[in-house]
This record gives sequence, C-alpha cells and structure tokens, in this order.
Amino acid sequence: MTNRITSFCIAALMTSVVQAEVRPYALEVLVFARPEPVQSITEVFPATEPKPPESFDLSFALDSGFKNLNALPNSSRILRNAALRIQTQLDGQILFHKRWMHPLTKNQRSNPWFRITGVAGRDFQLNGFLRWSIDRFIEVDADLRVTRSGARQAPDGSSLNEVYRLKEFRKMSSKDIHYLDHPAFGVIIASEQIVLAEPQAQPADAMSESETQPPPQAQ
Repeated sequence: MTNRITSFCIAALMTSVVQAEVRPYALEVLVFARPEPVQSITEVFPATEPKPPESFDLSFALDSGFKNLNALPNSSRILRNAALRIQTQLDGQILFHKRWMHPLTKNQRSNPWFRITGVAGRDFQLNGFLRWSIDRFIEVDADLRVTRSGARQAPDGSSLNEVYRLKEFRKMSSKDIHYLDHPAFGVIIASEQIVLAEPQAQPADAMSESETQPPPQAQ
C-alpha cells in the first residue's frame, strides 16, 4: 500500500466510529462474463430477475462517502493483470471492476446491501448485490444476476434472455484471492487490511512553547 493511498484512507476515516468497532479494509471486486456458458449449466432461467433486496447504490456511496466508503484509484488495483488475462486469453468480458475503502463491522444481517451494475457489449448486463461484515474472517453475502440478451429462441421465433444467478455466502481471509464461480460468469475478490497510523504526540517542550508564545502583532 503506497503512502498516498494510506494517507487517503486515514483522512476518509476521520469521522468513523471508534476504531475498536470498525476494521477498515481495501476491497476489490472483479466480475466477468464468459463468452459462452460451460456445458454443465443446468439451472432454469427465469423470464425476469428475482426480486432484489433493499440496497444502496455502490457508485453513489463511493462518490458521496456514504457509510465512510471511498473509492481508491485505479492504479492501486491488484487484480489488473487478472482482468487483462480474462480479456485476452479467455475472451471474457469485464462487467464490473472497482477497488474501494470499506470500514467493516460485525452483524452481517444488520449491514446494508450495496448494488453493483455493469454492461459488456450488447449481450451481458450485471445487476448484483453485496453485503459485507467481519468477525474472525471477512464475510461477504453475494447475490449476483447476469442477464444475457437473446440467448434462447422461443417457439414463435422471438429471442429470449437468460438470467444467471449466483447466490453465495463466503468467509474469506485477507491473505488470499477468492473466486466465486458460476458456469456463465465469475467473481474475483481481493482484500487488504488498512492499518491506521497512531497520531504522534507533540513533545512537551514544543507544546509548552506553542502555548506560551504570544501571537504575532499586525504590522
């Protein structure tokens, strides 16, 4: 973690709750669509997406600092090479890729869902939901839906969409890169703990001098 990113994260956390109750992490999520679903896929595709949970838009949260979430620069992404290989070697399409600072707390069910979205070409659209918490490990509750346009043909000749869904709860170590797999798309998650620097105390002599020195006089 560079000094610039660390300083950015420290400043963003100045208004957060007590550090003992919040553990800030840099989270990175990469969602990609496969060019063709693997042949083992057996799910029944709904005509429309399942009802979504109540959620907050992640992009809005990052832009506004909601819940002390803050976007991290693209240059800090550690999954850049993975994204490049997916595009060049697997012919996959990137639906979502962001890295952000997220103060994690306990109590998974009381934490909010955050909505992530993305499109790739004319065929794939992501509408997903993530909920985060931490106990002994980082915990992520994922409910991701990827729609593939015109994937099937109805008896009357019209085209039909397929809605693929991945719903999974995962406990993760921040030391590892984690992968959530689906025959039609995949999710890669990386995390890194942010260690906040302790404020340095001012030397007693300096404090005394600064307190007793008279203010400058106007010229």
